[in-house]
Amino acid sequence: MIDFLRLLLGTVIYRPYVYGFFACFLFFSLKRFKPAQLISYFVISYLTAYASEYSATRNGFPFGVYTYIDATRTRELWLSNIPFWDSLSFVFLSYFSWIVAASTRKPGAPREALLDWQTAILGGFLMMLLDVVIDPLSLLGDRWFLGKLYYYPYGGQYFGVTLTNFAGWFFVGASTLAIFQALARRLQWSFPELGPMETWGCFGVYAGVLAFNLAITGWIGAWTLFLASGILTCATLGFVSKRILCKTKVRS
Repeated sequence: MIDFLRLLLGTVIYRPYVYGFFACFLFFSLKRFKPAQLISYFVISYLTAYASEYSATRNGFPFGVYTYIDATRTRELWLSNIPFWDSLSFVFLSYFSWIVAASTRKPGAPREALLDWQTAILGGFLMMLLDVVIDPLSLLGDRWFLGKLYYYPYGGQYFGVTLTNFAGWFFVGASTLAIFQALARRLQWSFPELGPMETWGCFGVYAGVLAFNLAITGWIGAWTLFLASGILTCATLGFVSKRILCKTKVRS
C-alpha cells in the first residue's frame, strides 16, 4: 500500500499538467453530474481507454501497434504496461469533447443534446482532433518534460504517428460517449441545462489543451509541426466557437 501511494504521488508530481486538466474535469462534472453519474462516467471512460491501450500494445487494435517505454515505472504508477495517467487523460479529453459537441448541436432539452447519438460521433471526432495535435508532440517527449514515453515500431505517416492511431482515438471517444449515453437512457438520468458559463468554460478547457500542446511545440522549435498544429487549432476552434455562438443566439 505504501508503494502504491508513493507511485500515485509520483504520477501527480511528474505529470502536474495532466492533473491540472483533470481538476478542471472535476470542477465542471461535479456541477453537472450526481455522484453515481460521475462515478459511472469515470469508470466507463477510464476502462474503455485502458482496455483499448492494453489491446493496442499487444495486437494493434484500435490505435495501431505501439510500445510504451517504462523508464518511469519506479517513479510513477503503471498498470501492467500502461502509465496510469495516460488512460486518465481520456477521461477529461472525452468529457470536454462531449460537452463542446453538445453545445454546437440543435437547441432544446439538455437531455436531447447530450444523449443524441450524433453528439457521440461529433464528440469522438473532436477528441480525435485533439490527438492530431497531442500525439506528434508526445513522440518528441525526449525534447521536453514529458520524456521519451512510447514509439511506433513501424513508424507513422503524420509526423511519425500512424493514421490508425487517429482512427483509434475517434473510436475510443465515440464509444465512450455512446456507452455512457446508453446507460443514461437506460437509467433515465436527467441533466441540467447547458448554460453559457459551462458551455464557454468547457470550450475554454478544450482550447486550453490545444494551446498547451501548441505552446510546447513552439518551445521545442518543431516549427513544421507547429505550423500544421496551429492551422488545425485555429480551424477547429474557429468553427466550434462560431457554432456555439449561433446556437446561443437561437436559444436567446
